Amino acid sequence: MQVRLNFIFVVFIILFFSNCEIKKAATDLNVEHYSKLIANFESEGFTTGNILIYEKGEVIFQSSKGLRTFDPKDSLTLASQFRLASVSKQFTGMAIMKLKQFGKIEYDQNVNTILSDFPYDNITIKHLLHHTSGIDDYIEVIDKKFKSQDYNNGYILGNEEILDIFYDANLDLKFQPGENYEYSNTGYLVLASIVEKISNQHFRDFLNDNFFEPLDMYNTKLYDYKEGYDSNMPNRVFGYRETGNKNEYELNDYDIVNGVRGDGGIYSTLEDLYKWNMALVNYRVIPKEYLNEGWTSGKLNNGENISYGFGWVIDDDLKHKTVSHNGGWLGFGTHLYNEIDTKSGYIILTNDSSDTAFIIKNKIDDIRSSN
Repeated sequence: MQVRLNFIFVVFIILFFSNCEIKKAATDLNVEHYSKLIANFESEGFTTGNILIYEKGEVIFQSSKGLRTFDPKDSLTLASQFRLASVSKQFTGMAIMKLKQFGKIEYDQNVNTILSDFPYDNITIKHLLHHTSGIDDYIEVIDKKFKSQDYNNGYILGNEEILDIFYDANLDLKFQPGENYEYSNTGYLVLASIVEKISNQHFRDFLNDNFFEPLDMYNTKLYDYKEGYDSNMPNRVFGYRETGNKNEYELNDYDIVNGVRGDGGIYSTLEDLYKWNMALVNYRVIPKEYLNEGWTSGKLNNGENISYGFGWVIDDDLKHKTVSHNGGWLGFGTHLYNEIDTKSGYIILTNDSSDTAFIIKNKIDDIRSSN
């Protein structure tokens, strides 16, 4: 009997280490593929920005290629702080979830019970979270209604001014709440204003107190936008684009709505975003019951699934459930992908005004799905 047990134990050990070697070989092969991917992009004249890939909670690949600034020229590093654009929306969604956890709001609560000037009677917090409210996107409204010639160059609009302009426009809804899905930056601007109203804190402070500081995300901040160099954020990345002449560039970093909070405006690094994804899947940010609701696809009034949660795109059709989001604003293209049960994913941050981030995303997906 003892001989048989010893034999079984030896077989188990052999199989265990063999399996480990197979997994290590697969990981090493992926890393080789990722390295070749970056090299191929470089050989074709593309910059790939900052990339981090992790599997089962461990970082397996990082790369930093490109310019942080071009006047003077300075290269990106792994510590460079990129504008996240709409990847910021998941932090806004999480802020709303925190208020729910604190017992301060209900998702089905009408917005105008909190923001008394909000002109629509039948839009709820959940409609804003799911992009099913029917309200216009403020960017289009600003383009039509705001007279920028009345202000100096470099003027920045914030939430309060944009909402005043939006309310004065007195626009009809595009559709009745819950009838359709239409991505709306305005909804997430309003959500940030809800957080500020209820918490009696600036949105920046709420994020710092509840997320960034507790998770040691010291290089992540809702940025008070300034043109040019800022000594308070020396690793800040600037958006740029090529002028058409070889090795000549121009800024693509300023817009009058750069002061908006809720739909964008957060800057972060690869390391901090990796911390964020890991904290989420380990339920360190908020209890599982709340996060699972935020990671559940919304539904229209007719029951149709919209595949969007509380600031994340939800994909339940893959082998492993994933939550993700991309962002694009001025020079920046970003993508954050988080595979929940395997604790695997990737982060892509670019600033060269191209669609390289989304091409890289597709290439990474191809490499990961081949194994």
